[in-house]
Amino acid sequence: MNFQIRPLLLITSIVILSLTQTANASRIGIKMPSEPKPASAPTACKSLDDWNEPTHPRRIYGNTWYVGTCGISVVLIATPNGHVLIDSAPEKASVAVRQNILSLGVKLSDIKTILLTHEHHDHIGGLASMQKATGAKVLGRNNILEVLTSGKNDRRDPQFDELSGFSPIANVHGFDDGSTISIGTTQIQQIPMAGHAPGGSGWTWQECEKKVCKNIVFADSLGSISDNTYLYSAPDSLANALKESSERLAKTPCDILITGHGTASDLLSRLDGEKPLSDEHACANYAKAGALRLEDRLKKEVKK
Repeated sequence: MNFQIRPLLLITSIVILSLTQTANASRIGIKMPSEPKPASAPTACKSLDDWNEPTHPRRIYGNTWYVGTCGISVVLIATPNGHVLIDSAPEKASVAVRQNILSLGVKLSDIKTILLTHEHHDHIGGLASMQKATGAKVLGRNNILEVLTSGKNDRRDPQFDELSGFSPIANVHGFDDGSTISIGTTQIQQIPMAGHAPGGSGWTWQECEKKVCKNIVFADSLGSISDNTYLYSAPDSLANALKESSERLAKTPCDILITGHGTASDLLSRLDGEKPLSDEHACANYAKAGALRLEDRLKKEVKK
């Protein structure tokens, strides 16, 4: 597999004919996803806040697929040179997520790279078992490699006192902030988004359908949420990092927004056609809302 991590580059439009993708994939034994048969998991979710409740996979756009649960987003980016998975959902949801991937007609071993948004158990609790099932490389920001390989969050995290650990993750590789992950012709650009957690990352890439290309952004959380000990107003807090994350995301070209908790962007409603899928202002609006929440949080801390 042609796999590289390289410095930040502007992503230009990449149009790849589906027939070419299929031919390339066939040559190296990678199966590209296809629309699944009617799923055994329910279409409707009892709760969009349930991290573990199964739901069927959905095509997001092009060769990007939603394979997560009712409450937690997991995304599969299919490429002829090996597929990429972003996040895993909690360990209790790992079987449902793997079943979603298999229902697309791809093999788990076709997943060669796993990325993550941030190091909390609701998003990567199942990452160790997913890595073992796929044999994929896990890429994490250099500042959280010890957290990923130990399964233990540290006091830098605003939610440290309330976090559950996760199983230690194997085959973890670090990357520099602002890197672009290149797999064949697919380029996935990292957006540094610390603040909600020390290792926060957003990810952006392009997908095309009939030569219409869209910028997809999987944004990390901008929530200024903490345990009862942490203060965002403290000198060594992640407040400035969170502000910078909002500013950075607001400037990112964005047609389709994905959030780790789908309720933050009405994701499943948009994927089911109940609301427009694309909105070029979605990332900017999401960033603005996050910045306002942090501002309100800081004001409340000063009043205490």
